[in-house]
Amino acid sequence: MRTQQPLARAILIDAVYVLAFAILQVTVLPELTFLKVRPDLTLILSILTGYLFGWIDGMFLGLAAGFLRDMLAGRTLGLGMLLLMYAGLAAHYLLRDFFRRKTWMGLVQIFLITLLYELALALLSWFFPMLPDQVPSFSQLMTRLVVTMPLQGLANVAFGVPTLLLLRYKGPYDPRVLGEDLDDGSTGEGKWRLI
Repeated sequence: MRTQQPLARAILIDAVYVLAFAILQVTVLPELTFLKVRPDLTLILSILTGYLFGWIDGMFLGLAAGFLRDMLAGRTLGLGMLLLMYAGLAAHYLLRDFFRRKTWMGLVQIFLITLLYELALALLSWFFPMLPDQVPSFSQLMTRLVVTMPLQGLANVAFGVPTLLLLRYKGPYDPRVLGEDLDDGSTGEGKWRLI
């Protein structure tokens, strides 16, 4: 059971990370585009939080990161928040018995969930375009699915390594007490905490 002190620490550190990652996402990273992809820091943060610290942390951090990113980017609210919330939840529930919560398997989670996230965005933009006169063609959709999605996954994995280390050692919970269950007892008996 968590006490009030670690909970307050977790909220404060999560708020700092969400703010820093969202600001970097909309200010610095648009300049770092390589082969038409750039890492999605808020998605990486949501996935790793859900994977490492449980569904509650992943869900709330995903909602907060999506809200802030949508606000800073000047987009309509809702879709980014929901997709990042689902990414945090998926990271907790997706193949958790197979991964057994090993810390380095968070990078595999980043790649898999990035592919699912990009697939959802591609299909939503095709079926429900933001501007009705700018519907992407089927060839553009296939190019995105075959070329851009794997590159996006690899870019997210590359930026996921330092984020994983940051969350593991300077994260919202003290690394010395990470041996105890943080949420619902489904963390694989602490086996994920071994690097």
